[in-house]
Amino acid sequence: MFKYTLAATLNEMDREGITVAECPLRSMRCLSLQNGRIVGINTARFDSSAEVRTALIHEDGHFASGAFYLPYSPYQLKAQAEYRADKAAVLKHIPYPELAARLRRGDTLADAAEYFCVTEDFLRKAYALYRDMGYSFGAEEKA
Repeated sequence: MFKYTLAATLNEMDREGITVAECPLRSMRCLSLQNGRIVGINTARFDSSAEVRTALIHEDGHFASGAFYLPYSPYQLKAQAEYRADKAAVLKHIPYPELAARLRRGDTLADAAEYFCVTEDFLRKAYALYRDMGYSFGAEEKA
């Protein structure tokens, strides 16, 4: 089975003891609850499997990094937790060697996003995160 699919992500989260449950969320599309290791998602509020997978790997990033907060937490704490979750999601689900190889062989960021089954915006975050960590993508930087 191809590893960068929505089905593979759901299976991986299940193996890691994270329950993904369809929920009729009103104010958000997806959220994670640290206690109980639960992700609630309203898939009707997404337009593509790439959007759903992006949301799920981000929520998985909260579990991988331990970056959780309460609804009434200060903005700075929320922003830090969201950044840590994105970083953990990128490191776990968009491996630098594979991303770099695809970009070096001529894939655009849109092509790479499609390959990893994530949104182009999230792929840009991954690219920027790796670049900021000192990684190179070749002579012609793509972003």
